[in-house]
Amino acid sequence: MRLRLCLPNGCQMVNYLNVKTTVTVDEVGRMVLPKPVREAIGISGRTNVTIEIVSGTAQIAVIDRRNGPVTRRGGRTVYAGPLPPEWDSGEAISRMRERRNRQ
Repeated sequence: MRLRLCLPNGCQMVNYLNVKTTVTVDEVGRMVLPKPVREAIGISGRTNVTIEIVSGTAQIAVIDRRNGPVTRRGGRTVYAGPLPPEWDSGEAISRMRERRNRQ
């Protein structure tokens, strides 16, 4: 569903997805957000979120947008955005190989 959202700085069309689900909290307080919920608010991988309690209701919002666009390629989740200027591919590959060799 598309809605017209009007804010003080102008109006725009936005996608509106109404998702409602029930999840179970395990014995140590964890819960799994179902895929439709994660997709609706843009959670993928190790995304940072804020959880705010408003009138007895938990509101979850994504705060970690610095990871940029993430997509699926060849069955894998990959980063498809620009790399930071300080990025060193050689160092990243070395760290991944070290981690793999430790396992």
